[in-house]
Amino acid sequence: MTKTMRLNRLLLALTAILSLPLYSSSAAAPVTTVTHYKVSTKGLSIGDVTSTQRISDAGGNNRIQFETRTAVKASFLWMGYQLSSTEKGLLQNGALVAYSHKGQENDTMVDVEGRLENAAFRFDVREQGVTRSIVIPRGSYDYTTMECPEARLDFSLTPRITLRVLDVEKMAVVKRNYQLVRNAHYTVAGKEYPCRIVDFSDQNKKARRWISWDGTTVVMYRQDGKGDKSTYSVQATSLARGL
Repeated sequence: MTKTMRLNRLLLALTAILSLPLYSSSAAAPVTTVTHYKVSTKGLSIGDVTSTQRISDAGGNNRIQFETRTAVKASFLWMGYQLSSTEKGLLQNGALVAYSHKGQENDTMVDVEGRLENAAFRFDVREQGVTRSIVIPRGSYDYTTMECPEARLDFSLTPRITLRVLDVEKMAVVKRNYQLVRNAHYTVAGKEYPCRIVDFSDQNKKARRWISWDGTTVVMYRQDGKGDKSTYSVQATSLARGL
């Protein structure tokens, strides 16, 4: 595998990594949270991400609408790479019920629509004018990657937990291993936030994540990952909440 292919695979993974919605466990007044991230690889800044989440209550159903905009541009001696994408999704009562991913990687367009219906999650993928569908039975997975189970897992009995997770980037169910590293704090724009550091891995990904759950919301502050001899880091630079 060439260096270009290795970096491309890592950068494509960023869209799924960064569209991490906040999770609310109780009804509340509508709250909007905007988080900005910087993306780097090999010590070089290559892009930024803006993630917006809106938590609301509709007829007793807790709803989270999220949108993540990613812009990456990498220019090295051996390659040039650009990625521009927008992901949107809807969580209802803590479960992902709708998802979309639209954008462009170099000259390739990306267009995915997903939804939970008839006890299955269905992805409709449009590539070069052709549409194909991928159907994942709801009973085949415990969580989706959008629900960030690692923030709320109970590691008191064992530091390592394995779950069946629907990876929306791969549109496939993987067995993902989670391991608690330690409880810690992470500083964003001069403010310190308590968090837990969790390592996770499956057949496609391996990363370390700084993430927290305060009883009402989940937020990711940082993720460092590696694969195919390349590395990346995604770090929050600002976080703002408001009505």
